[in-house]
Amino acid sequence: MKKRILLTSFDTWLKDQQSNSSDDLLLEVTKLELLPDYLTFLRQLPVDVQLAST
Repeated sequence: MKKRILLTSFDTWLKDQQSNSSDDLLLEVTKLELLPDYLTFLRQLPVDVQLAST
């Protein structure tokens, strides 16, 4: 069985946030040459602000 790795990040949810550090990291990783084909990126997932606050 071939391995698969899913790398995710969340969208910002506070008004004063310029970016999200996990998304910043994924953006930098995508700039690398020769990424393995088993990596899948799912960036800026939406955030339920009310749920995240609890």
